[in-house]
Amino acid sequence: MRYFDARVIENRSLGGGYFVLRLGGCEPLAGSRPGQFIMLRGDWGRDPLLPRPLSLLSVAHEGRADLLAKVVGKGTALMERSPPGSRVSVLGPLGNSFPAPSADVTDLLVAGGVGLPPLFMQAESAAHLGLANGSEMLYGGRTSRDLVLLGEIRGFGIALRLATEDGSLGRRGRVTDELEARLDRGRAAASAQPLRIMACGPRQMLWAVGRIAQSHGIDCYLSLEEQMACGIGVCLGCAVAAQTRPYRYVCKDGPVFPASEVMAHVSVASTSQSRGGAQ
Repeated sequence: MRYFDARVIENRSLGGGYFVLRLGGCEPLAGSRPGQFIMLRGDWGRDPLLPRPLSLLSVAHEGRADLLAKVVGKGTALMERSPPGSRVSVLGPLGNSFPAPSADVTDLLVAGGVGLPPLFMQAESAAHLGLANGSEMLYGGRTSRDLVLLGEIRGFGIALRLATEDGSLGRRGRVTDELEARLDRGRAAASAQPLRIMACGPRQMLWAVGRIAQSHGIDCYLSLEEQMACGIGVCLGCAVAAQTRPYRYVCKDGPVFPASEVMAHVSVASTSQSRGGAQ
């Protein structure tokens, strides 16, 4: 697999530091699945030197790919200022994916902040397969400015529940509070449809989602983020402790893992932090 050249055809600000890059010339990304990511480097010289991993938000057949990012450092700040026509180098699609939507299970898609992209793509996939009724998105952030692309999500026809820590939109509290409330409602309704949880977001949120899923006996898949320089398993900078071996690597073994595989060494008091997703 080699880097290919693409171009920015639209750079849309969403406010709060969030933006969507729309790239053209991304035919090599056709067939990408929800959860996969790319390594991207702009035409910005040697600083910063390394490419940035970004989760795919959406991929269209005509060679178009959308990426959601938030300004958190020099690399994303340069991306946020990239005008249409800018050249970028792309490696991908990389990594594995979430399980495909199924008519036999209800998927709870739990997104935190900039961890939205792989779950957005999962919801889009469910809609295209005519399975929107079997997916529900639970989306949380610190404030309403952290909840983006809501019109597009609603357009998929899936149920959408929101949570903000300051109460500015949806439930006041964390998205994990909304998840527990949803599971309590499901238990009270005694639904025969089995549940499956997929999540992407800050690391502390992911561990909380995994613990909730384990306590309810629900299959759960977590999309992790780690610092990486290569995206293909060479630099070994994205190691995470695992159940079945000492370490797994987010880029080539993930970024999506069964929660039971990567939570073996997580304590209840874990305070590990991350931006979430392959951002």
